[in-house]
Amino acid sequence: MRVFAPNVGAVSACGFGLSKAATSIGYLSAMGSVAHNIGFVTELWFMLASEAVSLVLAAVVGVLAARGRIRPRSIPQWQALLVFLAGFCLSFTGVLASLPAAASAAVLGVTYGVSSFLLCVTWLEEFAYQEPRESHKNMVAGLCIQMVVVALTSLLPTFLVPVSAMASAVVSCLCYMHVDLLASGALDAEGKGSSNRPAPSVSETFEPVTARAFVAKYGASFACLFVLVGVVGILHTSVLGSSFEHIVGGVSMWIPLAAATLVTVAAALVALRLPDPTSVYKAVLPVMLVLLSLLPFMGELLGPFAGTVMIACYDVCGMLFLFFIVDAAHCHRQQSYLLSSVYMGGSNGFLALGLGIGLLLNYLSGDYDISLMTLLAFVAIYPLCIAFVVVMRRSLQGMRRTVQAQSGGVQGAVPEISAPSAPAAPQAAPASREDASRLEGAPASPAPLEPDWEAALQAFAARYRLTKRETEICSYLVRGRSAKRIAEELVISENTVWTHTKNVYAKTKVSGKDDLINLFECEALGGGAS
Repeated sequence: MRVFAPNVGAVSACGFGLSKAATSIGYLSAMGSVAHNIGFVTELWFMLASEAVSLVLAAVVGVLAARGRIRPRSIPQWQALLVFLAGFCLSFTGVLASLPAAASAAVLGVTYGVSSFLLCVTWLEEFAYQEPRESHKNMVAGLCIQMVVVALTSLLPTFLVPVSAMASAVVSCLCYMHVDLLASGALDAEGKGSSNRPAPSVSETFEPVTARAFVAKYGASFACLFVLVGVVGILHTSVLGSSFEHIVGGVSMWIPLAAATLVTVAAALVALRLPDPTSVYKAVLPVMLVLLSLLPFMGELLGPFAGTVMIACYDVCGMLFLFFIVDAAHCHRQQSYLLSSVYMGGSNGFLALGLGIGLLLNYLSGDYDISLMTLLAFVAIYPLCIAFVVVMRRSLQGMRRTVQAQSGGVQGAVPEISAPSAPAAPQAAPASREDASRLEGAPASPAPLEPDWEAALQAFAARYRLTKRETEICSYLVRGRSAKRIAEELVISENTVWTHTKNVYAKTKVSGKDDLINLFECEALGGGAS
C-alpha cells in the first residue's frame, strides 16, 4: 500500500520551484560560462554533452527501475547539489581555461546534465508520495516560484546570475532534506525530533515492467512531448547565423516561461481535471502548424513573436507532463523513477536530434541556395503530423472501446445482462434466471454469474468513502457511460459530472474510466473485496 507523506506543502513547493529555477538558470548561462543565449541555445558542445550524459543516466536508472532494482526514495539529492556547485566553481575559477573551448564547454555540460537529472527525478519521486491533490497544488506553487525567480534573475547583473542559481540550488536541497526527514518520521510537523517513526514507505515494491507494456500504456503521451522537443531544437539551430536568427535570438526566455506557467496554473487549478498530454498536444498543434506555415512568407514580420509562441507551447507541454508523471505514479503504482527517466532521456535525446537536424538544414540552405524557412517548415511539420496521426489512432481505439462498453455493457460489472433465449418448445417463459438455468441443465445457484449489484456498489462506495452523488456517478462510470450521457440521464450539466468524476478518480486512485472499471470488477464483483 502506497503511504503518502504528511503535510509538507510549503517546503516542497519552495524546494521544487527553486530547483527548477536553478536548472533553468544553469542551462541558459551554460553554468556561468556565457552571458548571452539565443533562445535555448547557449553553447552547442555544452548542450550536446549535457544531453548525452542525461541520456546515459536515464537509460541506467530506467532499466533498473523497470526491473524493480531501485527502491522508492533511494536516490538522494545531495550529490546533485555537489555536482551543480562544482560546475559553477569550475567556471568561476578558470580551471578549465587551459582546455580547448569545446572541451571546457563539454565538461560543464556533463556537470549540468548529472545535476539536472538527479534534481528532476528526486523531486518527482517526492511528489509521488504526497496526497494527489496536495502534490498538484505544491507543484503549481513551485512552478510559480520558478517563474518569479527566473524573471528576477534576468534583471540582475551578469556576475550575480550564477550566485542566484547556486543559492536556489542550496535552498532547494535543504528543503528536500527537511521534507525527507518529515516523511521518514525523524521530524514531527513542527520540525522537532520525533521518536515515533512510522514504517517508511520505501518498503513498497514494484513489479518489473516490459518495454512493450510501457509503450502500449504511455507511448502516445511521450511521443507527443518528444516530437515537440525535436521541433523546438530544429527551430533553434536552423536559424543560427542567418537573417532569421532573431526569431529565437530576440526572445527573452522568461516571457514564454511566464506565459506557459500561467497556462499550466489555469489547467491545473481552474480546469475540472488535468488534461492528458495527448489532449494538450492536439491543442497546441494547430498553433504550431499555423506559425510554421507562415514562416516562409512572413518570417521577418513574425520574428520573435513566432519563436515566443512556439517555445511557450513546448514549455506548457513539458510542465503538464510533470503532473502526468506524478499522476501515473499515484494511479498506476508505477515507479516515478522509470517515468522520469524516460521523460528526461527522451527529451534530451530528441532535443539533440532536433539540434542536429537544424544544423543540417542551415548547411543545406547556405550551400544549395534553398529557402531556409521553407526547409524548416517542411521538416518541422512532417513529424508533428505523424505524431498527430498516432494520437488520433489511439483516440479512435479508445472511442471504439467506449462505444462497445456502452452498447454491450461491461462484462462482469453490469446488471443489464441480456435475457436468455426462449425455449424451443412452446411453453411459458421462465420467471427468473434461476428457472432458465434449471431448464438448460445449468447449476441452480446464479451467484457467480450475477452478483448482487446494488450491494457490491454500496460496499465499493463505503470502502472509498464516496458521497451519495459520487456513488451515483460511479454506478454509471463502471458501466462505460460517457459524461454526456450521464448528464442527460441525471439532468445535470457535464461540468457537474466531470467534477464528481474527478472526485471519484481521486478517491479510488485511478486515472480513468477503464481503470475504475477494472478496480470495480476486481474488488466489488470479482470476489476480491473483503
